[in-house]
Amino acid sequence: MALGPTLGTGLFVGAGQALAIGGPASLLMSYTFLSLLDLLHVTNGFRYMTDSMGFAAGILRWYTLAMFVPYEITTAMVNLGLWNPGSTIALRTLLIMTIVVGSNFTPERHFRASERLFTRVKIGTIACLLALSLSIGFGGASGHANWGFEYWRKPGAMHEYLFPGSLGRFWGLLQCVLHSSIAFTFAPEIIVHRAETVELVHTEIGEVLDPTVQANFPSKVAFDVATTTFPYILSSLAMGIMAPYNDPLLTNNGAGAGLSPFIIGMNTARIRIVPVTATLAILVSSVASARSFLFLASRALCAMSELGHVYRVLKVRNRWGVPYVAVSATGLFALLAFISVRISSSITTTYFLLFVNSSGYLSWLVSCVIFRYHRQSSGLRHNTNSYQFAIQPFGTYFGALMSVILLMSNGLAGGIGGPRPGPQIARILAAYCSVPIFAILYFGHRFRTMVPYRTSHSDPGVHGGHELRRKTVFQVSEPQQGGSSQVASPGIV
Repeated sequence: MALGPTLGTGLFVGAGQALAIGGPASLLMSYTFLSLLDLLHVTNGFRYMTDSMGFAAGILRWYTLAMFVPYEITTAMVNLGLWNPGSTIALRTLLIMTIVVGSNFTPERHFRASERLFTRVKIGTIACLLALSLSIGFGGASGHANWGFEYWRKPGAMHEYLFPGSLGRFWGLLQCVLHSSIAFTFAPEIIVHRAETVELVHTEIGEVLDPTVQANFPSKVAFDVATTTFPYILSSLAMGIMAPYNDPLLTNNGAGAGLSPFIIGMNTARIRIVPVTATLAILVSSVASARSFLFLASRALCAMSELGHVYRVLKVRNRWGVPYVAVSATGLFALLAFISVRISSSITTTYFLLFVNSSGYLSWLVSCVIFRYHRQSSGLRHNTNSYQFAIQPFGTYFGALMSVILLMSNGLAGGIGGPRPGPQIARILAAYCSVPIFAILYFGHRFRTMVPYRTSHSDPGVHGGHELRRKTVFQVSEPQQGGSSQVASPGIV
């Protein structure tokens, strides 16, 4: 359940835009670089933060996860080739929205069972697409010559985007990183939550965590990062084989998001039935991701309510354990998908991408700030913390620097001249509006509570202070009205 939502998100369709802007080599380097950033951010440990920072980070995470819902629904429309506004978009959007929101009102045990099934479908889809790419690219299609890395040679490995020469290749690489980031948004936080839940469970039942289990946290985190990022890196390599970066279908003739490189390659190879099957599999993956993100967002909101940070009514559950008020409130974000009824779904997807990316970069930056306060408060001078790798703290400093650079560059990607979709002012607003929202949440909470700027723990020890850290990082909510206990996500309180 922890890594299922991120698997496949932004990969099948969103990566096509990145390929068109940067070329196959830039796409591969982008996914490799972002995988490294994932590893740097997940080692931070969401353990020490101020109350106001925790509140702002929690709301940031909630509304960003909720924004993934209309993004995935719109991506599903793009995947089906429904780019033009109209009544057809409205009807199909309504159908998918009903499935996504309605499934979140089912009993949690049923939802989790279906989530495991959809995760297997995603894994199977990626595996089949990779196998087909290898087969088609190296002569497996009947009557076709070997493609191999032909597209790396012609039209080229790196696209000179907007500028000639090395500057154009660098700019294309930067834009490629920005468009690829959505596949990694909130993956570090989810991986941290997955690793630290083990300690939380032991602490809640009054047991002392086995030191050997505690020492294995870095290796567990590294394994989760590998299982998350390795399929992405392979897929980025395969997409560079399946379609050239100058294929107009990748960006709907420059309008925004277009067809998946996998679908373009299958159509080029003229294989019957397989493109239709692949399109349906990608559609199912988009719908499944939308369901998962709505689940995560609504549970994060419910957990904040149970901790007293937002309205109490949001924690109310029915007899199946579903926080239906939180699900309903979060589900309202899905209505944003109807923007594509008036604006091309290709352009709408780009707006959502810019907004989600900026929130993701902010969350990464917050994680680095948390780690710094953790080191200051616990008096660490050397790598004595079992939760971090030998590369720390320098890895965190590098991650913070990259988060700031990407956040600032996201606005350039939204506003620079060239073949970019939509009005320039709309792109800039989508790329930057998360920054003032986060600032308002943080300073508004500080002003309301008048709490001095301090960290919210008291024990400077590395492994001590479980009770206080539990309040800062996670909280196991009491089951209400027959519902099962829920664990809040890291960094939301």
